[in-house]
Amino acid sequence: MIQELIKNKKMQFLLILLPIAFIIICYYYTSGNADSYNTTILALNYSYGFISRGFIGTVYLLLDKITPFSMYQPRMAELFLLGCTAVFFGICFCFSALILRRCQRKSVAQAEYFLFFMCIWITSTFSYEGNFGRVDLFLIAISLTGVMLILTKRGEWLLIPLAAMAVMIHQGYVFMYFNMLLALLAYRFLDSTEKKQKVRYGVILVLSFVIASALFLYLELYSHSTNGGAIFSSVAENAKNLSYNGEYHKTLLEHEILGVDLAEAEHDYHMKNLCEILVFALFGSPYLVCFFQFARRLLSKAEGALEKAKYLVIWIGSLTMLPDFLLKVDYGRWVLSVLLYYFVMFLCMMAEDRVFAEEFYAFCEEKKQKPYWKFMLVFPIVMAPFLDVNIDGILGIIGHVLNREWLHWWPFLG
Repeated sequence: MIQELIKNKKMQFLLILLPIAFIIICYYYTSGNADSYNTTILALNYSYGFISRGFIGTVYLLLDKITPFSMYQPRMAELFLLGCTAVFFGICFCFSALILRRCQRKSVAQAEYFLFFMCIWITSTFSYEGNFGRVDLFLIAISLTGVMLILTKRGEWLLIPLAAMAVMIHQGYVFMYFNMLLALLAYRFLDSTEKKQKVRYGVILVLSFVIASALFLYLELYSHSTNGGAIFSSVAENAKNLSYNGEYHKTLLEHEILGVDLAEAEHDYHMKNLCEILVFALFGSPYLVCFFQFARRLLSKAEGALEKAKYLVIWIGSLTMLPDFLLKVDYGRWVLSVLLYYFVMFLCMMAEDRVFAEEFYAFCEEKKQKPYWKFMLVFPIVMAPFLDVNIDGILGIIGHVLNREWLHWWPFLG
């Protein structure tokens, strides 16, 4: 692998990306500061029944049983999350290498820009305190693994158990990152000319969707323990043992164990999110214009309804995020999910689809003639890291100032 990176010009970019990623990780990561939300998740496991978000905690419980020391202490929780984060970054690196290896030569420069921004977003977001060890990294890792299986056409049947596992980690996966796999499977189904391939991709698409949806409905509606009050104290005690400050995330356990509805309590956060997303849309308007211009251009080049359909599937795949944007807070996570979806899809198309790659190359070359294109490279960098309730730190400050001075949409500073 190292020799390939040194000799292959297309892969040498990764040698530049690695130290950048390392510096970002070192800057944001602080030992002993794992957020209580992310350690509390480890206290949820299937010994209490088939409960929501219990998969990672069950793995952690098994580690506790096979190791000669107790895993239910803050240092071991941090080491576990650190190891999982390292594996996640490794999967992102493998995805980047696969894309560059398969990318058409003329598309390499565009792919490198995309991978550079993804590197900054992912390393900063999942290294800083609030998101260190967050379940989102497991979901992204599973989707990127599935994407690599689809691109290489190897082990694609594994997508079915991978999707099921992701929903058991967090049922929000069906909205946030499952769209990557669904869109690529639908693309393969529409793009395949052989009947055998169509059947294979169709079956995988349907089975993974049905199983993931069934698990989502059960975990969301029926998994809250009937004896939640009896087990709450036990889960809370384990969660306290995993935290450096002896705290646990009370609202998380109330929602997952007791089934408490948090909608009313989150009203002010919804108003904060609305303010931030409007500002984000304003700053992002030049990118949205380019996005729709290229979509129109690509669809105009597609020959026949089937080819238009396969590109349209890629284009509208992020609509699975609408329920989260409408019903939930944590817009930092939602925005990152949408951006990663399109970045991963564009990279896959540059590596796999000749028409897409050629049209995107020509489109980018045209935009490079504009005097403002270099300024468009700045905003994606300053957005990092993405947070949770706030989209990012800058938009959080702007939203607070707008609310304090003019809007008065929410009553608190948080």
